[in-house]
Amino acid sequence: MSSSDIHALIEIHRTEVKKNLSEMVNVHYPSLITKKDGEFQKMIELTTKMTIVGRACTEIAGEKFEERRMKISGLFGACCFLADGFVDDFGEDASKEYIERFELLLTKGWFEIRTKREELFYIVVSRIFAERDVFNTMVRQAIFWQFMAQKRDIGLRFGMLNFSCLSRSKKLNLFRNCGRDKGGCVILVLSLLLVPETTSKYLHLLYTTGMLFQYIDDYGDYHYDRYYNRKTYMNQVIHPYRTLRRIMDKYIPILYESLPESRGKDILLTFLITYFVTRLEKHRLEQFRGKYSWTTYG
Repeated sequence: MSSSDIHALIEIHRTEVKKNLSEMVNVHYPSLITKKDGEFQKMIELTTKMTIVGRACTEIAGEKFEERRMKISGLFGACCFLADGFVDDFGEDASKEYIERFELLLTKGWFEIRTKREELFYIVVSRIFAERDVFNTMVRQAIFWQFMAQKRDIGLRFGMLNFSCLSRSKKLNLFRNCGRDKGGCVILVLSLLLVPETTSKYLHLLYTTGMLFQYIDDYGDYHYDRYYNRKTYMNQVIHPYRTLRRIMDKYIPILYESLPESRGKDILLTFLITYFVTRLEKHRLEQFRGKYSWTTYG
């Protein structure tokens, strides 16, 4: 699959995603669409990314990416976008509170809705759970580990954990593993929501792919995260580009060799490389933009 093919597929899914999200957001959080900071467009782009990855994971598992799976992918993308906003956009206290309240949602099935943004988030999560049996053992465990990875990420990025007794190499190892688990768990949850019967033979490869997406994202957000003093593996290493390139060079050949031959594999790896290139450019362009570096990149 060529780069032009993947861009054409992105455009097809972006159009569908925008249509579906607009209907839901107009009902539950209409001001998100009218805000002038482009937040709704960012939501569309992340959801489109998840839809592309969801299609790839589905086809790798040998299943058809039909309307229901497209709907689940879109809901999952919207969920990730809103959750990231709760973590990133309202300060450290809000991030910690989000984790506490999301844990309540997962364990009790409910939390008190206080804003339109929270209403939309609850609607999205409810619709995901309505589409798939979340008591399936694999799905339930994946959701739990994604939550735990995000909880650990918040502790690390805001310096809430005591590192004083650790060497630099051990600190970097914590950040590296946190990025690995955060990205890996996201793609596991998505793939298992779409195809709960996905064979364990491929899950570790999808996990690795999610890890790569996370490191690429963190490299793209390098300047924005540093401006707000959010620590990630990519902004703690001395040479982030060399580090990211070394990781990509190590794992991309493994994915090419180990994933089963399918259109899904072609979509996933072509999109991964395309995404890598766009985030390299994002990193370069936003070096001097500080807090204004949170830009929409399709």
